[in-house]
Amino acid sequence: MADYAQALGRILLSTVFIVFGFLQFTNIAAYIANPAVIKAAGMSAGILSPKVIAYLIAAIDLFGGLMILLGFQTRWVAIVLIGFIVMTVIFAHNFWTMEGAARATNQAHFYKNLGLIGGLIFLILLGSGRYSLDHRFSRG
Repeated sequence: MADYAQALGRILLSTVFIVFGFLQFTNIAAYIANPAVIKAAGMSAGILSPKVIAYLIAAIDLFGGLMILLGFQTRWVAIVLIGFIVMTVIFAHNFWTMEGAARATNQAHFYKNLGLIGGLIFLILLGSGRYSLDHRFSRG
């Protein structure tokens, strides 16, 4: 039963990243114009354009989520996604600098992101489980 629960947890956790990555790729113009993306591009001293950052964010979300779903290189992907979430909190969901409805919305996203980090920490500690590509390749 624990093997199935671990696989279900991995599937549910991956869904957030897959859905957001897909939405970002299908509406990339909105993400290119996102103030947080523009701010990150500005902080790169012109090295990265908002377009490059937006595509990079979408790729990390979508492909990171797919790798978690399949249980492939799970621990490494979880570490990357934790770093990605930390950057998202700093650039996009820094509710402590906001007021009103924006503060409430971004505070909810902040705490959701803490929960995602918690789930990813479990993946780092426990691995992807029996029903994963990591397990299949390690049996060789």
